[in-house]
Amino acid sequence: MQSNIISAIHHLKMAKEHFQDLQREMPNSFGEKIGKKYEQKVDWIYTDFISCHLFPKEVREGCRKEWKSDVFAIPAIAEKIALLQPEFRELIESVIDAKLNGEEILIQDI
Repeated sequence: MQSNIISAIHHLKMAKEHFQDLQREMPNSFGEKIGKKYEQKVDWIYTDFISCHLFPKEVREGCRKEWKSDVFAIPAIAEKIALLQPEFRELIESVIDAKLNGEEILIQDI
């Protein structure tokens, strides 16, 4: 459940960023007007979610952190990983798994 919630917040923030881009790309036009309208709706959804006390405080705090993060970093990382040789992709995956399991990661130049 928790990963679905974080993913939903992540995609909601991406939508907000795209609506803001629409406003910047089409100033003083219908694009700016509709972009502002939908950006406000996205903000409402986020605020409504964060204020819902049915979710534990830890979940809401995790969503706040995700909201403040660079949501385009994940797709950028995925694009870069796809360019690696398969053995390096496996290495990256094992490093991520270790970090998610709470293990300390030390990286040394070779």
